[in-house]
Amino acid sequence: MMVDDLRARRPGGRTRLVTERLRSAALEIVAESGIDGLQYEVLASRAQVGRATVYRRWPNRDDLFRDVLTHFAETTVQIENTGDIVRDLTTFLQSFAEASMTPAGRAVLQILLRRTDENDGLHHVGVELLDRRTGELQRRLDRATEAGQLPPAEAPFVNMMLIGPVQWFVLRRDRPFLPEDAQAIVELVVAGLWRDHVD
Repeated sequence: MMVDDLRARRPGGRTRLVTERLRSAALEIVAESGIDGLQYEVLASRAQVGRATVYRRWPNRDDLFRDVLTHFAETTVQIENTGDIVRDLTTFLQSFAEASMTPAGRAVLQILLRRTDENDGLHHVGVELLDRRTGELQRRLDRATEAGQLPPAEAPFVNMMLIGPVQWFVLRRDRPFLPEDAQAIVELVVAGLWRDHVD
């Protein structure tokens, strides 16, 4: 099942509430016990639903993780378009930092960092989401280039330059990651892109 299919059939009413409870429970379990700790029986118990309810929504764990990752990304880390690329990237970076420091965010990172030699399909799910988010970032960068705010830039490289320092902050945890930090990182990356373009 592809991401677009999942988005097309979002449930409403009580069904939506149950789905939200299951998503939250799934992230809690991964944060507490790791990816291997997320078993359908455990998830059903944590969310106080029957196992059949879990299987109806997600016939296999890949479907579950794909849905949870997509929902988390859409609701916590937005790539906005206010017309100011520095502001938008700063907001994006600050949102990423805040999300990464939550138990749910750490659970998502466990999934995204799954090794290629793992044999459960989760690495593919993580790559699928990263590719999709990189595509969204590329479209925003392209619009900034059209507006004369950036030289042509490749989203994978820009994303790596932005996210790397945040992950360092999150791992250190010796002080909070502040909006001023996000802005300084973005301004440095943007200045570097222009310098390389001129050179």
